[in-house]
Amino acid sequence: MTSCTDEQLMTSLVEQGDLNAFEELLNRYEKPLFNYILKYISDFQMAQDLFQETFYRIYKNRKSFNPALQFSTWAYRIATNVCIDELRKKRRELEVPLEENNLAHESSLQFTERGVNPNPINPSLEERLIKKDIEEKIKALVKSLPEKLRSVFILSEYQDLSCREIAQILEIPLGTVKSRLHNGFKQLVDLIKKKGLIDELQ
Repeated sequence: MTSCTDEQLMTSLVEQGDLNAFEELLNRYEKPLFNYILKYISDFQMAQDLFQETFYRIYKNRKSFNPALQFSTWAYRIATNVCIDELRKKRRELEVPLEENNLAHESSLQFTERGVNPNPINPSLEERLIKKDIEEKIKALVKSLPEKLRSVFILSEYQDLSCREIAQILEIPLGTVKSRLHNGFKQLVDLIKKKGLIDELQ
């Protein structure tokens, strides 16, 4: 089972109702998809709920899966739509902004930023506190990007997907992905400068 491709597992699920295949897909994508949702939402408990909703939709819509597509593309597309739906729902309900995630609940998840050493050797408590503070500030700035720019930025920088893969996931032209990525970086750099974080990141 573990030697099967994602697409073969989906075929087994669709054609044979093989729940073991579904469980294997869940195991393979639990960490990357959850991390993606967490970066998008910045709320640990909500990210857990939305991850479950994502895989519920994957199972519910399994028969609509296009074998010509990569499963990862389809899964990230569903996760993106789940996140967007939730954020729009929050705005409609005029609820308070989503709280920043408590890093104590995600100690096993790595969050690295450009210019920040993710694995310092025997870092002092002061260094770790400074690093955590910078990471929190950057996370907040990424979260403040417009929705369209944020999704492209997170898929590129945190999930390490190519522009072509992002275009397939979001169902937008390749040129639009590149434009949004450029604008996302530009806006983030401008925000970093305004917040006076440039020196802290060097």
